[in-house]
Amino acid sequence: MATERLTVSLAPELRHWIDNAIESGGYSSASDFVATLVRNHRRGEQLDHLLAEGLTSGSGTTPDETYWTDKKAALTQKMSQ
Repeated sequence: MATERLTVSLAPELRHWIDNAIESGGYSSASDFVATLVRNHRRGEQLDHLLAEGLTSGSGTTPDETYWTDKKAALTQKMSQ
């Protein structure tokens, strides 16, 4: 994937927080850290969209044991394909 340079100014305590995250082994660089934040933000927006769509999709049902049994069977079948 092509990359593009972006310069960001941060308060020292925020930079220190990023450096600590890198040192703890969670990220390879500040760029990796920021890219992860952006991806997570994007996923959050997608989730918000899906939740809003669900809220406007009509009346809901309360799942019972049959619902969960059928759901598990459908997912098991899908995974075996």
